[in-house]
Amino acid sequence: MDEVKITVKKRGFFRAPKLDNGTLTQIGIEMVAAQKARWARAENADGTKAKPLSKKYIFQKAKIRRTNRPVRDLHLSGTLLENFSLRKAINGLVRANPTSRKAIEHARLGQEKEAMIGFAPSDIRVVGEAAEKAFADLTQRLWYQIG
Repeated sequence: MDEVKITVKKRGFFRAPKLDNGTLTQIGIEMVAAQKARWARAENADGTKAKPLSKKYIFQKAKIRRTNRPVRDLHLSGTLLENFSLRKAINGLVRANPTSRKAIEHARLGQEKEAMIGFAPSDIRVVGEAAEKAFADLTQRLWYQIG
């Protein structure tokens, strides 16, 4: 019979990875920035171009924003953009919401017309890259050597 020799140079184990609140906060900040950048490009939560505005609303928004080609970018009064921020980054949970009641109502009405708040594939990619970077920094500290 063939024999196989195995030599163990180091013994140990990997501890379960756990991201601290500071790392989760950094991931959350990048997530919010990615969503706001997507809104500025007038993309919805599916990552596709948002629905066009109604004819009446086009003229209202063009007059207020002083632009000749208004798009659905969640920027008329700026209420939602100013108040949409990272709300919670603790115990493995990252949550971003509008902060004021007026902004929450504005977001609810906007979501009825077009789903803009949510994860698009581009947002998922940004959050994945941020998490991958955080875990890459953490892997050096996860190995626990025995003996």
